[in-house]
Amino acid sequence: MGLQGLKSWIIMRRDEKLLIAAMSVNGLIFGSSQLVNPLYLKDLGLNAALIGLLITGQMLIGSFLSIIFSTLGDAFGRKKFAIISRSISIVGFLLLFLKFPYGLLIVSLMSGGGLTGALLAEKSLNLDKNMSLSYSISTFLSVIGSLLPMFIKLRYIILLNLFIVLISLSLISLIKEDYKGGKLDFRLKSFKNVMKLSFESLVGLGAGLILPIISLWFYLKFAKTAAEISPIFAISNGILAVSTLFSPKLSRHLGRVKTIVYTHIIGIILLILLPLANSFYLASLIFILRNTFMNMTGPIFSSFVLNLIPYDERARGQSLINLIDSIPRSFGPFIGGYLFYLGNLNLPFFITAVLYTISTIGFYLFFKDVK
Repeated sequence: MGLQGLKSWIIMRRDEKLLIAAMSVNGLIFGSSQLVNPLYLKDLGLNAALIGLLITGQMLIGSFLSIIFSTLGDAFGRKKFAIISRSISIVGFLLLFLKFPYGLLIVSLMSGGGLTGALLAEKSLNLDKNMSLSYSISTFLSVIGSLLPMFIKLRYIILLNLFIVLISLSLISLIKEDYKGGKLDFRLKSFKNVMKLSFESLVGLGAGLILPIISLWFYLKFAKTAAEISPIFAISNGILAVSTLFSPKLSRHLGRVKTIVYTHIIGIILLILLPLANSFYLASLIFILRNTFMNMTGPIFSSFVLNLIPYDERARGQSLINLIDSIPRSFGPFIGGYLFYLGNLNLPFFITAVLYTISTIGFYLFFKDVK
């Protein structure tokens, strides 16, 4: 966390700490799931195309239910629906542990859509710092998650993830929510800004083509097992965790928009180079650098979005943005998995680079004058 992060943690209020902890523990799940889920499904007898299709369904169902829960949360209080969404996710992990692959379809609800982000925005004295700290702790924990396949069988990692969601649920249950809700309303006064951010859907589609099945790509291209790939994911997440702590400082010098755009440009260049690597170690190095530059501004982007959306619309506004991103993203794994199934391991990366480029240009043109 670092000295500055520790100091920030000490002076925080109780509910800020609980929310950051509840959001951060999901890093363990992210760190393991990105590596474990495709390979666990493969162990259950599914081929690459079917694995991609199932991950597509997971993302699509999770996104639609999240926007419903977030709308209800804006109307009736966000805490209770954050708890409900995590409860459903626990059921999904249990089904997955029992070797029922379709349980994967509902485990993505653990994030609760925009509910936890809206709760944190309500409680935060400094949202940029809190978002950065949450992302950083989460990413550090994802390092541990990435290392789990070296020591634990894939199936038991699924069971461990179930208990992590339960911990997150318990932490949220201790929060005192000040926001009492309003009327049930699917309309958004911030709809114009949300639609401008729809360019991010191209990032979603591109990311969906490769990221959810990137462990499968390493396996198919270099014949590496989960245990051999695991340290690469751990190192990648560890470096990303450190870089997110510096993103608020970088944004103060360059501005939020330029910081996001410049780091994305470097990430896109590295993405093009990744499939051209002819050795596992070179590909691993490029993968680590790409992951760092493409994702280090995640907390800055989340804070930027929350500040564009009015107080009483934050949960459903952020969830609508997530939905716009997730619909095309959800189709990505099926397309990418099918291309892998056909033996084309390079094309998904080049398609993704083009989509990232268009999205980055659009984001800059729409928001370059926003202060």
